[in-house]
Amino acid sequence: MGTQAPSGSLYAFTETRIDLEALDQGSVVQVQLPASRGSRTQRRILSTTARTASFNNEEAYSRSCLASASSIYFSRLDKYPRSFLWRVLENNKVLELRATDLRKPEDIKAEATVILQIGLPSAIRKGGVALADDGGDTLSVFVLTKSNDLFTLTIPSQSFHHVASLEEDAGKWCKTFRPSSFVLSTPHRLVAGSPGQLVVALADGKLLTLNRKDGQDGSIWQEISYHDGKWGSSLRGLINWQGNNTVRYDGSILDQNAAVAVDFSPSRTHLLTVSANHTLKIRNLARSSNVFSMDLLGQRREPEDISRVMLDPGSPEILRVFEAEGAIAGDEYYAITFSPHDGGQFKIWAVRDADQGKLGVRFLHSDDALKPPDPDPDPESKTVWKVADFKVGGGTQGSGMKFWLLMTSNKRYKIYNLSFDLVDLPAAWNDKWVLAATETLGQTQPPQISLSDPRDASETWLEYLLYPGRYTRPILETALSIYRSARKLTSLDDINATLEERLSSAIMAYVRSQSVKDDADSGTPFAQYRESLQQEWGLLHQEVQDLDRLTWQPLTLTFDEPFGVPCSVFAGGCSFIRGCGDVEAIARNTSAAWQDLPEFFEVPSIEDGSERMPTLPEELSVLIEGAASFTRTFSATFKHDCHKFLSSELWQDPAYSVADRISNYYEHCGFAEEVTDSAIDSLKDTLRPLGSFEGLTSDHFLAIIKRLPHSMTTGSSLVSTQLGLKVLVRGAQEMLNLHAQILFDLLMVVVFIEVEAPEEVMSESNLNTSNVFMALSEQMQVYEFMQWLASSVWAGQDERPKNPDENATSNKQGGASLTVLESLFAADVRPQPREGHFQSGFLTDTIQDLLFHILGGNYTSVTLDQVLVFVQCNLLKQGDIDLASDFAQFLPTTAWSIYIRGRLHLKLGERVEAAMCFKKAAYKMAAQPSFPQPNQQDRRGSGSEKNRAAQHYHDASAELLSLKEAGYLAKGLAKYYTHITHLFQDASYPSSAADFARLAIQFTSEPSELQTILLQSLFTSSRQTSDIQSAYTSLVRLPQKEQGELLPEFIRALLTLPHGPRELLELPWPAHFHAAIDEELANARPHSQIISHKPVAASTPRDRRKILAAWRLRHGDFRGAAAALYPQLQSLVSQNPKGKEKGGVMSQSKTGGSRYSNEGTATGNRGADEAYLSVINLMACIDSGEPEKKESWLLSKVDGGKRRVVTIEEVRKGWQRELDRRSVVEGGRWGFGMAGDEMDLG
Repeated sequence: MGTQAPSGSLYAFTETRIDLEALDQGSVVQVQLPASRGSRTQRRILSTTARTASFNNEEAYSRSCLASASSIYFSRLDKYPRSFLWRVLENNKVLELRATDLRKPEDIKAEATVILQIGLPSAIRKGGVALADDGGDTLSVFVLTKSNDLFTLTIPSQSFHHVASLEEDAGKWCKTFRPSSFVLSTPHRLVAGSPGQLVVALADGKLLTLNRKDGQDGSIWQEISYHDGKWGSSLRGLINWQGNNTVRYDGSILDQNAAVAVDFSPSRTHLLTVSANHTLKIRNLARSSNVFSMDLLGQRREPEDISRVMLDPGSPEILRVFEAEGAIAGDEYYAITFSPHDGGQFKIWAVRDADQGKLGVRFLHSDDALKPPDPDPDPESKTVWKVADFKVGGGTQGSGMKFWLLMTSNKRYKIYNLSFDLVDLPAAWNDKWVLAATETLGQTQPPQISLSDPRDASETWLEYLLYPGRYTRPILETALSIYRSARKLTSLDDINATLEERLSSAIMAYVRSQSVKDDADSGTPFAQYRESLQQEWGLLHQEVQDLDRLTWQPLTLTFDEPFGVPCSVFAGGCSFIRGCGDVEAIARNTSAAWQDLPEFFEVPSIEDGSERMPTLPEELSVLIEGAASFTRTFSATFKHDCHKFLSSELWQDPAYSVADRISNYYEHCGFAEEVTDSAIDSLKDTLRPLGSFEGLTSDHFLAIIKRLPHSMTTGSSLVSTQLGLKVLVRGAQEMLNLHAQILFDLLMVVVFIEVEAPEEVMSESNLNTSNVFMALSEQMQVYEFMQWLASSVWAGQDERPKNPDENATSNKQGGASLTVLESLFAADVRPQPREGHFQSGFLTDTIQDLLFHILGGNYTSVTLDQVLVFVQCNLLKQGDIDLASDFAQFLPTTAWSIYIRGRLHLKLGERVEAAMCFKKAAYKMAAQPSFPQPNQQDRRGSGSEKNRAAQHYHDASAELLSLKEAGYLAKGLAKYYTHITHLFQDASYPSSAADFARLAIQFTSEPSELQTILLQSLFTSSRQTSDIQSAYTSLVRLPQKEQGELLPEFIRALLTLPHGPRELLELPWPAHFHAAIDEELANARPHSQIISHKPVAASTPRDRRKILAAWRLRHGDFRGAAAALYPQLQSLVSQNPKGKEKGGVMSQSKTGGSRYSNEGTATGNRGADEAYLSVINLMACIDSGEPEKKESWLLSKVDGGKRRVVTIEEVRKGWQRELDRRSVVEGGRWGFGMAGDEMDLG
């Protein structure tokens, strides 16, 4: 093998980044360990809002949110949780721990979402954190501080499930030990072989092993010190040497023999170390002796040369021990080391018997220089790349092994992968390296404001910045604080304002202040205003990007060997590396990259059974690359116009032919004015490997569509954790955005070729632009819908998806935004077990399963139209009207969709529009289900067709329609309109409810239970709208039982209306109503008002007595009418016995005569006149039925509830006395005396 570094250019993997914001509110538990054993532990639970407070500057943000050291520990046992991310925060004084499992068995209900933040009394040493477990229910965490204390934290697994599981008394789970060896030597690095075996590398070159027996809690450790056995080693521990062969690191001076990397052999009987002096050493722990020592490159070095090859103690990831059982007979295990010297080389060490020294340890492939790949092979480049970390594992018997490599240059990084067989490693080393793409949501181009965009620039920028998963909330909060400080915006934000409102108000405040300064009189022109707005948002975005770059600074590379999943850890997040999907691989690689490995990936032609050659990936890469370069020449305004017109085109019923639609699109967007000759020439040159325009075929386009997700794997017994759902959604967002951009680019090329390509050229081509345009448009429609799901966040919703596996004690979404995609679809997709999956391909498979599941999955009977309506029903059910209104643009024109659109209008208070939708969908919704029956057995058992239809509507509406409501559908117009009537009644729109009740009654047969229900609904709605005639008509058509229940209600309602009494008298009441109406009028009470907002017509007892008398008079009951008015007469003559009633009041004296007050007036009392005359006249009309005899009497109630007979003569006498009294008053003949004296006229 040559000495030249290999290079890899094929992207076979991609990253899916996630931030480390808390998943649940109140899931962060802070524990402050005491400085001394007698102190008390401080423990508190933080809410999400407390953790996302803004920081004043970049330093504060970095201190609290970015880790100085971090990694992920994977347990080798298959349990939950089994992977734990740890990181060091707050100036190395806080250790944070959290579970990072992406999936779990479905029978485990509790989620491990708790984050433990453990504060140490002193700073944590670099390399001073180690984790181990013995397969039980506890995690052992070891922390070495600069105060030389070793903390042993025994954390139960339940502590990651429930915030209350970690006991407040730290003395029960935290033990402290200070080894005596630390008195004379400074600890440098800590490594854990098991919960009971630790190794500490000391600055003087010694190794200290700490052992404890089973059952010991970590307060006592057995110390064993190892050194090279030379006489000088003891002196180095006492004298602080600072010669050429020492190095200063983390405040300590390290000897050349100090171990910078330490690892155990698989059996943990030997310890492998790489010393600062560029030497690999193997120590036998049982014999306490060094059994092997050799330079990392196998060279003999003189003592004076050691200083030139000293290793950096801050790069400990230069040693890895791995097993490959059966790869080479006799070998026990292997080690791989990296030396940054001589151009950087990896060496593989085969260990057969370490105790035999150089006879038992040898170089594997010693003649080959295994140099790391060169990320920048340009000979003129001056960029310096270094190996930051690497991992080796996987495979069986040395075959199919994986080598993962992280290389960094400042804040840039690249991740490489090499698949190899151990015995044939040199053959793969030079040309089998592949890359992981690192493009993420945060690297998406910021918005460019188009002059034709009617939206405000702030709206566009907010949509970009707040896109779920792009930037964390702490980043945005801190950037806002920095911006406000830089712009000297001193006004305080509204504490109740949202982040979106505060971002917008800060930008607007500064722009307006500058507008006033620049032009206080005439104001800033609109164009200048938009430019200023765009500039300020750009400055804020720059602050966001600076913080984001700090957040995604790579720290380590981890590898979950049992699952084959690599993961890179950053200062403020982590990324899971997954295999590229088919279209992702084609889009991310150039045709030249595919030509190097043509057999690695092949896309077959979609022409099944044809004799055409398969469409190779390099051909598709040429097409995608050419289309992308073509659209990159578009201006921001032109791109906006293309997207806007395309969106409206996709979701409308086509009214023209495909050719006309393409031509209309071309002219409307203005291709002729936008596309330059240079752009056309560039497109032709890029497509030249395919034969330019005439070489394009339909297969080239359709093959790309064919490789989009179109299948779904079978279910499993695993479910995604909350973190797994977060990864799933982030991966889906990136895949959707990439696929949608590819489809858009291809569509632009097709439109251009259809209109601009010469006919003589295209006549010989196998490209059918109409078919391709339709295929691309259909896919664009699907992806625009799925992009909406992935970018739309529930408004005011904190609940996570209702998953039965959800932890009941932590079901609140915290720092992360919950998208519609996650809540409606992601939780239903089951991750696949690791068996049968190649490396991290399972994650890509699960993401593609999610995209296919959105469209119905493997159920071929499910259509896109049904899915769209299903989503809208979910939005309406959750009550998110804003999202539902925005989503309405995607709804199809089926009857089922129109009905749901009517439900949306009803929620918005648009009753007229809702009624139009319900009427438009009536016939199809009443006749039969508007969607096909699923090809599967109804899970709720057999039943009639109508019952199954109700169940399907119930399911298809995401239970927006209850089973009772769904039972009204597909059963005729009568029941359909009945259902609509109930909807309007529930929404408090009685007029519309009455309209639909009348429609429903037209389709009912008499008599029927349904008709009774409708008549009751019509009566209620008509009564509420004061439609007396309609209410009366529906009332008299009801059965007598229902009439008896509703009649009193109707009478009371009539009494509250201004013209109600007249209507009551004029209505043609059937005879059997008379008695009930009479009884209701007689028993009416003052508070009997049904419609409180209407003017009250009969609000006093006197008014109601008059109505009752009028009712009885109307039906010839003179005695009843007189009896109704007589209490009024009694009230007038007895309401003021002391004579204080105006006009005088008649009362009964103790002697039986009548006495009159001396305080009356001479003008009389018109009310008394009317009362007397009315009663006398009515009683005069009473006829007993005997012509020769008149019996003019009535019954009147007296005190005690008894009744007595009152004759007409008695009433006339009372009236006569009233007239006499008035005569006395008018003549001035009244008695004199003290107050209270009265004249006795009896």
